[in-house]
Amino acid sequence: MKVANRIIGLAVLVMAQLVCAQSPPQSSSNELSIGENTKLKAGAMVTFGYAGGYGDAIPSDHSLTFGLDGQLSGYYYNPNFISFNATPYYNQSRANSSYQSLTGATGINTSANLFSGSHFPGSVSYHYDRNTSGTLGLVGQPSFTTVGNDQGFGINWSALLPNLPTLSVGYSQGGGSGTVYGTSEQTNATNRLFNVHSNYQIVGFRLNAYYDRNSLSSKFPQFLSGQQSSEQDSRGNDVGVGAQHDLPLNGQFFVNYNRASADSSYSSNAGQISNTSSYTDDILNTGASFHPTPKLSLNVNENYTSNLNGYFAQSVAGTGTTEPGINLGSGAHSSTIGGGAGYQITNFLGASAQATYYDQYYFGKSFTGTFMSGTLTYGKRLLDMFTFSGSVIDSSNGQGTNSLGFVGNVNYFHRIKGWQTSGVFSYAQNVQSILVTYTSSYYSYSANVHRRLPTGLQWTAAFNGNHSGLTNYQGTSSHGEGYSTSLGWRKYNLTGNYTQGTGISLLGAGGLVPVAGTPGVTNVITFSGSSYGGGISVTPMRRLVIAGSFNRAISNTIGQTISHNNTEIFNAQVQYHLRRIGLQAGYTRFTQGISAVGAPANTTAYFVGISRWFDFF
Repeated sequence: MKVANRIIGLAVLVMAQLVCAQSPPQSSSNELSIGENTKLKAGAMVTFGYAGGYGDAIPSDHSLTFGLDGQLSGYYYNPNFISFNATPYYNQSRANSSYQSLTGATGINTSANLFSGSHFPGSVSYHYDRNTSGTLGLVGQPSFTTVGNDQGFGINWSALLPNLPTLSVGYSQGGGSGTVYGTSEQTNATNRLFNVHSNYQIVGFRLNAYYDRNSLSSKFPQFLSGQQSSEQDSRGNDVGVGAQHDLPLNGQFFVNYNRASADSSYSSNAGQISNTSSYTDDILNTGASFHPTPKLSLNVNENYTSNLNGYFAQSVAGTGTTEPGINLGSGAHSSTIGGGAGYQITNFLGASAQATYYDQYYFGKSFTGTFMSGTLTYGKRLLDMFTFSGSVIDSSNGQGTNSLGFVGNVNYFHRIKGWQTSGVFSYAQNVQSILVTYTSSYYSYSANVHRRLPTGLQWTAAFNGNHSGLTNYQGTSSHGEGYSTSLGWRKYNLTGNYTQGTGISLLGAGGLVPVAGTPGVTNVITFSGSSYGGGISVTPMRRLVIAGSFNRAISNTIGQTISHNNTEIFNAQVQYHLRRIGLQAGYTRFTQGISAVGAPANTTAYFVGISRWFDFF
């Protein structure tokens, strides 16, 4: 046994020498040495004070409290050999720290890098969070606040040997559970992901290959699913290979093959499987491009998709859903072939043309069609303000229907004395979608204005919006707008914002996942919502900061259950820092109401205390 231990120790030392190829660095005065090769550095912000809380969803509580936000880092032998980092925290919330948790969150985040200076680098990570706040809702729109626990683990390793194929392997898993604040509605999700990737170059070919396997399980609250308890599970595999090679005339050829398969199931509160689905989809892409002259470019491409149901399900599931609900009929597939050319007429004026032929089968019928487009791009500022591009699209779907489409983009930037203004506008009408018998339309816009005013005052305002949907196809449209402004003057800063949006979504691990309008999408939940809020911060004297913010979100969800929802949060903090010591006070008032599950719940929390940073070693 002693001999074996000596051999292992010798092997580790040899690896360290190969990784670092240098002597161990000298430790600084604030590092702790453990033995000859382990170096540690640690510190923490320690908080002590008086806290209280009361409300409908929590019992009244008033007491002295303690909190910690720590930092630990170090390495073994050399940072390129083994290095690690950990950030533990205890009893952190809006009231006594910068954490956004409504409650006293506790947890730890850790990571370690192994052999980062060698041909075999790896990493490991882990996190655990308890009693922390989360969100369940729609990305970019008003969300619901949850309180619960989550944890996750990940490991990655690579083999990067010269003149041999690279190999990277990774595995991660995680999960969490929570309660929608102010209700008994439960939500949880777990996921696992295993992936392998490889790249290699041989005789001019650049090759790549990958394999991914994932599983996702989610439980949704009643007001979203319409059931007392509903769960969705999915498992999928994704494997692919690809190759690229240079061609004459400054050209390049590529070919990619992907095979994806997945199984999903949906179960009601009775534990009975009410819906199952599965798909396997093969996708082949090939193409080539050429640049015979600096101004002329040519391209040709081909795509084959064996299962359109699987293709749409895969694209939707990539956004986090577990039950895509796609139904284009049995045997749905697609084949396209196209080509085009582009020419740079001047340094700022370019033109291009593209043609694509479709041959598809879905909804039990065969469809063919052709899309042809011409584009003109003007890159020099017109009138010192505008650049633009425009495309005209002529389409025929083989069913006796022809249409003319248009795509336009305008960019704007101009200084008007002390005003800085900019904006973007995009518009499209009757542009091709993935399905040949459907065209989409959209427009989006954004603008910004900034002004430096006398006495150091600065004002900024911005707005943006988007509208999209399938042409002449109801139930697929969505739109959203957002406005924001800020006003700053020396020690003062004032902000405000407003957003609104409507659209369709599917249930996903994070709540409602927005989806673009697509024929065949079922089990959708319609959403609409708006939010507004603002904040103010004042620094009346050096090291003293006074800040407050308010936000309110109002939303409606319509699925199997109709719910009207309202969330409000007000937060205020006062902080004063003198070297490593800080005095702070915080106040938070939170209200959340979901009509489908009961009356609104109110919570109030406050804190007054002192904090200090300590360097332990």
